[in-house]
Amino acid sequence: VSLDLSVQEIAERLTGAGLEVDAVQPLGGLIDKLVVGKILQVEKHPDADRLNLTKVDIGGEQLAIVCGAANVRENMLVAVATVGAKLPNGLKIKKAKVRGIESNGMLCSAFELGLEEQSAGIMELDEDAQIGQRIDEYLQLDDCLIDIDLTPNRGDCLSVQGIARELNVLANGDYHPLDITDSEVVVTDHIDVELQDATACPRYLARVVKGINVEASTPIWIQERLRRSGVRPISPVVDITNYVMLELGQPMHAFDFAKLNGKIIVRRSSPGETIKLLDGMDAVLDDNTLVIADTKGAIAIAGVMGGAKSAIDSETSDIVFEAAHFTRKATAGSARRYGLHTESSHRFERGVDPQLPQLAMQRATELLLGICGGEAGPVTEKVNAEGLQQKPSVKIRLLRLQQLLGMQIERDEVTEILQRISHTVSVTADGWSVSPPSYRFDIECEADLVEEVARVKGYDAIPTAIPRIAPRSVAASEDKVSLRQVRQTLVARDFNEAITYSFIDPLHQQRFSDELPVVLSNPLAENMSVMRTTLLPGLLNALQFNSNRQHNRIRLFEVGATYHLSEHKQLAGNTDPAIAAKNAVQGFAEVQRLAGIVMGPLQAAQWGIERPRDVDFFDLKADMEAVLSLTGQKEAFIFKEFENISMHPGQVSKLSLVNHEGDEDHTNKLKYDEPGFIGRLHPELQKQYGLPSNVYVFELNLDKVLTARLPAYQKVSRFPGIKRDLSVVVDQQLAVANLLEPVKVSLGAALVKAVVFDVYEGDGVTPGRKSISFSLHLQHQDRTMTDDEAESLVQKALVALADEFGAKLRS
Repeated sequence: VSLDLSVQEIAERLTGAGLEVDAVQPLGGLIDKLVVGKILQVEKHPDADRLNLTKVDIGGEQLAIVCGAANVRENMLVAVATVGAKLPNGLKIKKAKVRGIESNGMLCSAFELGLEEQSAGIMELDEDAQIGQRIDEYLQLDDCLIDIDLTPNRGDCLSVQGIARELNVLANGDYHPLDITDSEVVVTDHIDVELQDATACPRYLARVVKGINVEASTPIWIQERLRRSGVRPISPVVDITNYVMLELGQPMHAFDFAKLNGKIIVRRSSPGETIKLLDGMDAVLDDNTLVIADTKGAIAIAGVMGGAKSAIDSETSDIVFEAAHFTRKATAGSARRYGLHTESSHRFERGVDPQLPQLAMQRATELLLGICGGEAGPVTEKVNAEGLQQKPSVKIRLLRLQQLLGMQIERDEVTEILQRISHTVSVTADGWSVSPPSYRFDIECEADLVEEVARVKGYDAIPTAIPRIAPRSVAASEDKVSLRQVRQTLVARDFNEAITYSFIDPLHQQRFSDELPVVLSNPLAENMSVMRTTLLPGLLNALQFNSNRQHNRIRLFEVGATYHLSEHKQLAGNTDPAIAAKNAVQGFAEVQRLAGIVMGPLQAAQWGIERPRDVDFFDLKADMEAVLSLTGQKEAFIFKEFENISMHPGQVSKLSLVNHEGDEDHTNKLKYDEPGFIGRLHPELQKQYGLPSNVYVFELNLDKVLTARLPAYQKVSRFPGIKRDLSVVVDQQLAVANLLEPVKVSLGAALVKAVVFDVYEGDGVTPGRKSISFSLHLQHQDRTMTDDEAESLVQKALVALADEFGAKLRS
């Protein structure tokens, strides 16, 4: 495409239209005193085994140059940097003596010319190079590389032709498609093709080319264009297929004709079928992989990589070119499934023009015959016409276009823009009808065409306007604690908020929970293949990350979702998460949780009178209770012992939320929810993560703990109450919170409050037992409570304690 734009203007135009240019990198530029030379003579250096003395003709002058490259030889055309030249890597050439022999220049490698990051020897030029010609002109070094970062929906721009078309649309340039004609058919040799899966591969072309010159080499101009596109030149046939892919956007492959058996078959693989790929990997195929096969087995993974069994080599003289259209659905995930990512799969997964294979086949044949000679056979083409049906027209309305862009735009201007995008545009009463080109997979609906008009018009041409939004007030809920309050409370207690991935490693999941996780069908990586059922793995990784960077005091919390299979998906007896998820019918649950993790000193370094100490269980329990107190019903939360696979035995408690079923007199049974736990990390886990001190964690189900107690009027009794203190002896392992439960149930509405004020172990108390002292505040609403009534209630509480826990009144 011919454009009246500079390189920088091209980069800006592409970026402004959504094809972000990451970098514009100049090549060597104009380099004085860098010319084509021909080596006339090569002799060994008398004082160095690895050096050679060369005599080089640079056109009217012969230079003596010392060279250490292993590939130097007589009659070789090379790039010569004469005295005074300054190379792209900053090296300035001076006259020098090398082991006593004068050297008047340098024979340059591709690295020294700035064309490769590294190279093994000096660069050999083609026979068309003229002795004495400037190298920067011959190699077109006065050029720039434009590195474009494409979005996945623009697979049509993964080629020089695609970018040229796009620039033609954006800048209204002069577009010159390649003038390609099919080569003359000389031989009748061909190969049959069978499409067993014509839906996944609606078009397949194959052509035999016989008698190519195995001694031929890829021309320097092709090698240079490949190098500058990040592709390493290998051999003429391979280089041609790569060149056509970069030039036109059609991935191609070449088979050794002599190594094929029978015909080419496009089919789905059989379970357990194997193929050795070009990179040496042995792939075991599943039953859903599209492959290219012959009558004896798979010879390529379609659209991804060829097999080693049919690969061309230095002895190959007869080849078969392949150019096919594989649908995006057929190739999606195939490369990733086998741990591969190739230039071919990258394009097919994003969509390749189904009309390209024929043009690509003609171009590849033309290049091959021109470089390696040979004789071309007829093209064998198999087509599934239904799979290549033209995409339906897309309608766009002028009024809708103006509404979405927020600007007035003339009908004639829109028509001109749409005609740049497609050759088939018809004007309708309210707008236009556009047939998207076969290579534009991203144009499917009206909004897509609106976007195209905006891109071509220029986003900077769209006026900026502040949106009109009607103000709305959200009523504050009195029965719900906001996450903002939770975050502020923990930040005020010196915590930092962390945000971690919802995808985690199955091994980390197993360390913290025996619950079967939700398994991702298409994970980003193996260590991110299941959804978390707890926030702790992510928080522990964050703590480990900070600990490894010499932070010894760490206090983190996270608010986030965990993901769970519903009950009917937790298949009984199935310990394989992958199988469980695959066989599950439906149903997932998402739970909002809060988790905290602490390690190291309780306080930051300070000079006060409080002695430094490490954080402990009860410090974190206080932080957790500070969050619970936001609900206004702190007394409803009690802590009970339990076991957790990730927690230290005996140093973990579950949180229980006490709910009274029935009416206000509390005569019915208590009900418990268990919305969380708190504990010390298991020593084995602490060791696995390499943590230097004890780690304490808590986790809460926010849906169960953030319900606040609504303010409610409570009648103030006009009658006096009575207070009674009790001391009972119970088993040492009994939790104090558990002790008060039967008391509250048995005394009902007469009990205003029960408060524990002392726990004692020692003299006067049997070993293995402890004394718990608590006050009972007793009061009636309708009459004065008598001493006899109070005593009766105390005895009732003692009976309940004796029945429940074997408690005895301390004498």
